[in-house]
Amino acid sequence: PFWVGVGGQTRIECISMASVSPYETKSGRRWRVQYRDPAGKVRTKRGFKRKSDAQGWADKNSVDVRAQDWINPNAGKVTVTELGEVWQQNLGHLKPKTRHDALAMWRNNVEPVWGGRGVASIKPSEVQTWVSNIDKSASLVRQAHAVLAQILDVAVADRAIRENPARGVKLPRKQAAEKIYLTADQLALLADTCTRNGDIVWVLGTVGLRWGELAALRVRDVNLLRGRLMVERNAVTVGTEVVIGTPKTHERREVAVPASVMKLVEARLVGKGPDELLWPRRDGTPMRPPSHGDWYYTALDRCMWREVPVDPEQPDGEKKRVRTDFPRVTPHGLRHVAAGLMVSAGANVLVVSRQLGHADPSMTLKIYAALFDEDLAVLGAKLDERVENVVKMQSRGA
Repeated sequence: PFWVGVGGQTRIECISMASVSPYETKSGRRWRVQYRDPAGKVRTKRGFKRKSDAQGWADKNSVDVRAQDWINPNAGKVTVTELGEVWQQNLGHLKPKTRHDALAMWRNNVEPVWGGRGVASIKPSEVQTWVSNIDKSASLVRQAHAVLAQILDVAVADRAIRENPARGVKLPRKQAAEKIYLTADQLALLADTCTRNGDIVWVLGTVGLRWGELAALRVRDVNLLRGRLMVERNAVTVGTEVVIGTPKTHERREVAVPASVMKLVEARLVGKGPDELLWPRRDGTPMRPPSHGDWYYTALDRCMWREVPVDPEQPDGEKKRVRTDFPRVTPHGLRHVAAGLMVSAGANVLVVSRQLGHADPSMTLKIYAALFDEDLAVLGAKLDERVENVVKMQSRGA
């Protein structure tokens, strides 16, 4: 122990005074360092060939202890699987689907490769090689890497390793999904082509709800007088079950519905109680997103393709399928369609952001920057109409 002055006061600080001593092995003399860790436990570091090497290590170790930067050399032997159990216990704050997907990624892609490795033995170059050779989409590769990095963050927090070897590696770049914007006429064609649930297409394509938000809507969430829907729940598929939770941003919001579309929604209220779903399955549970072959994609296929005679002179003869100019848009893509229609109707970025349920308007600008660029061009033209004559008069006077 020695005396240290701190802020005009004096206190005692204990620093482990290491001892360096020799010992004999079959390979000759070696040196060991005996020291106390921050908890006061006596530890030994062996195997130094020269006394100077042992003394240098002892000096650095003492500095690490004093600076509270000491790493337990044995803690690094804990395996990724062992820390993975700790990591799993801390996923309770996540939404059910996010947690489900993370655990699936752990079981299928991370633990089989890294589970038996001691965390201190993992090198950044190994993580980079692993990331570079995962034969999956960029999104799934980034998810797998995130799981490993989060587990190794636990090791850093527990002072098992000083730095996370998974942080800083190069990850594949996610390509932005192409956004499809339908005209109102195209949206009407798609809705009319549906054998059922055409009203769902209208709601998704004009209001901009996420599928899970629409699937969780109840009669009580409809305000016919104000033309509003209250979005306060979200239905997501977790494994084989549909779980109802909060919206993506955890915040409830009101969204505006065009009057003509609200009339379609009104028809869904007939004969239902306040807590019943607007669009339930036969068993009363929320609808799942349409899969290929369902009503939605069957309608989309009819919009994208049409049959024409192989021989125009024989209209009743053999037919062939011809691709139309109707774009392929998914149910989630109808959210982008709604954003496009809102902007073209003159909505500003704040209104669009609130309608779509984005956490911040900057997110809306980032996703739909091109739409607002076109809006700026229209704004410029309208401003010119207002100031053109005044500018001309001022220039003549000059």
